[in-house]
Amino acid sequence: MDNYFKPIGILNLAYVEDDEFLQRELGEFLNLLYTVNFIILIATVLLALFLSKYIIKSLRQISQKIKSTSFDKPNPKISLKKAGSELRPLITAYNEMIDELEVSAQKLAQTEREEAWQLMARQVAHEIKNPLTPMRLSVQSFQHQFRNKNISKAEVDEFANTMIHQIDTLSTIATAFSDFAKMPANENQIIEINEVLKLSLDIFKGENISFNPSSNPIFVQIDKTQLIRIMTNLIKNAMQATEDIYDAEIKIEVKETTNNAIIKVSDNGVGISQDIINRIFEPQFTTKNAGMGLGLSMVKKIINTHKGKIEVESKLNTFTTFIITLPKTK
Repeated sequence: MDNYFKPIGILNLAYVEDDEFLQRELGEFLNLLYTVNFIILIATVLLALFLSKYIIKSLRQISQKIKSTSFDKPNPKISLKKAGSELRPLITAYNEMIDELEVSAQKLAQTEREEAWQLMARQVAHEIKNPLTPMRLSVQSFQHQFRNKNISKAEVDEFANTMIHQIDTLSTIATAFSDFAKMPANENQIIEINEVLKLSLDIFKGENISFNPSSNPIFVQIDKTQLIRIMTNLIKNAMQATEDIYDAEIKIEVKETTNNAIIKVSDNGVGISQDIINRIFEPQFTTKNAGMGLGLSMVKKIINTHKGKIEVESKLNTFTTFIITLPKTK
């Protein structure tokens, strides 16, 4: 520029600067920065792993506590002293759940005890009623014969024996009920099945009942009293099914196969609907207005206990047949 600030010309000077030092300083700075960042990353990862393991360990402990939670044993609570703030709400909720679970378990146990006693009471009442019905029929028949004065000493003895057997059955049930209210224990004995069935049918005299024994004696191993209870129950059911049938007929038949004894109890009564035939052996299932629904379930339980089985065939308003299979013995 001149004195008047007008351009005179342009001066261009070549200048070459050695920036190797700066490049080196910059490289060292970047290397240091990378190293610091890498160390921070490693520390962050390690810290995250430590925290995650701590949290997972606590969650695993809580998970194990939850898995081991049960109705039938005490469930310890989880202490809050060593728990982190992030797990405190979860642990608090778990401990509250344990308190509620204990209350529910106590209520459930009380309800189960009450239901068990109610079921047991109904079953005992049902078992006691079973012999009472044939006893009533037998007494009425005896009374009728006594009024007509056509009774013999043999009939009196037979009546007395029948009543004694039924009274023994009642006594057995009452004794078992006093021993913690359980039904009579099995007293397995080898019996001739035709003889016992005839004895159980003697109390149903005057009814439309026919008995067809096997041609040969058949021996089975079963509690004699329980077999009488089975037959009494099935015959009572058959009588109730045929009470409105004009030409009612109840048949008891005994057969045998190579290994088994077969007892059939048939009637021409109202039959069983196919909709419910698979449920008749369920406890407390009944189609009667006054029944408890325990008779057939008790029958099946006794037969299964003696390694036998019971089946039913029926057609509505035509017939019903119960088929009992018991293993023979020598």
